[in-house]
Amino acid sequence: MLLSVFHSLTFVKNLWQDSAHQAFTNGDHSHPTAFFWIHLALAITSFALGVLVGLVGLRGLRSARPVA
Repeated sequence: MLLSVFHSLTFVKNLWQDSAHQAFTNGDHSHPTAFFWIHLALAITSFALGVLVGLVGLRGLRSARPVA
C-alpha cells in the first residue's frame, strides 16, 4: 500500500514537471493536454487500486491471526 502511494505521487510529480513538454501546451500549466489527463487518470486509478489491495491484504492478515 505504501509503495502504491509513493509510486503514484512520484508519477504525478514527474508528470507535472514534464521535461518532454507533452503534458502542457507550450509549457503553460493552465493548458493541459489529453496526455496529461490520461496519465493523471492512470495515476489516480493506480493509487486507488493499490490502497484497495493493501486494505484487503491487511484485513486478510488480521483475520488469519490466532485468537488468543
